[in-house]
Parts: sequence; C-alpha cells; structure tokens
Amino acid sequence: MSLDHILLGILRTPASGYEIKQDFDRVFSHFWAADLPQIYRTLNRMERDGLLAASSMASDKGPERRVYRLTAPGKRALRKWLTTAPSLATERIEYLAQTFFLGALEDDQSALTFMRQLRDVLAAELVALESIEATWSAADPAYPDCADKDDFYAQLTLDLGLRKLATKLEWADRCIARIVNRIEEKSDEHVA
Repeated sequence: MSLDHILLGILRTPASGYEIKQDFDRVFSHFWAADLPQIYRTLNRMERDGLLAASSMASDKGPERRVYRLTAPGKRALRKWLTTAPSLATERIEYLAQTFFLGALEDDQSALTFMRQLRDVLAAELVALESIEATWSAADPAYPDCADKDDFYAQLTLDLGLRKLATKLEWADRCIARIVNRIEEKSDEHVA
C-alpha cells in the first residue's frame, strides 16, 4: 500500500490538500501517517501521472484553493488496488527497535522512564480513538453496524485500531512491571 492508494480513496469526493490532511488526522492516524508537504508532493505527482485533476476554487477563508478529483484512470487504479489480494507488509514500529536496544543504556531506570513515556503516548492514542468511536456511536444508533457503507468499513479499521492500542497498552504495562521487578531485584542484590 502506498500513500497514493489512500489519496485515491479519499478523493472519491473532491477535496483540497488541507481537507485531505484533516481526513488523515481524523481517520487514518491509527494506521498511517502523512504530513502536509508529503501529501502535496504526492498529489502533484499523481496529477502529472493523470490519476487526478485539479482546479482552483474560490475560498471563503482566503486565497483560492486547489481542489483535486479522481480522473477515469485514477478510478481504475483505486478499483485495481481494492480488488487486489490484501498485503501484509511489515510494519515499521520505531519504539520496538528502541525497546530492543534499551539494554545499551546500562540503566534500567532510564529504560523504565522510556517505557512509561511510551505507555503515556499509547494511552493518549487510545483515548483519541475512543473519542472517535464515541462520536460515531452518538451519531448513528446502528453503530457499530453503521448504515452508511463508507462508515461501516471505516469502523472496521477503527475497531482494529482500538484493539491494537489496547493490546499495546497492556504490553507496555507488563514491560513496566517487569522492569520495576528487575530494578527491585538488583536493589535487593546490592543490599544482601
């Protein structure tokens, strides 16, 4: 999967780069990240490749905005991606690499600090996704089996995001407990 594919999906409804970034922050943050410059670079390349067309539209909040929409080749590319077998690409999780090398600190207290910070970040992410879930639930009495097909499938991704973060939070709690035990055992060894 690439950013291109996500942009093709978002642009089933024409949108500006800023609106796309808002969608990323609201919907995709639990499984994909993209900053605004990256989005604009990708949109420009996709426009050059003929997958998108752009036009300038008046804005009530300032200068004209550039609005992107799918072209026929863009619609075909989206359909091709959606009908291709799922890919289980390897996730790159930087904090796991950091965790792997925490022993290089030779200081379990610093490792504990790192793990507690990680736990706080994971907990904040979980709260953000739970807020999205609460908003959807309040807006649709059929939630989680939303009537709108786009919301229904979007909720499936939210469900996995919630479950993954809850599991990661449990893992962080277990790691913290194990590091605390390690520190206490070393402390007991020095006393004895």
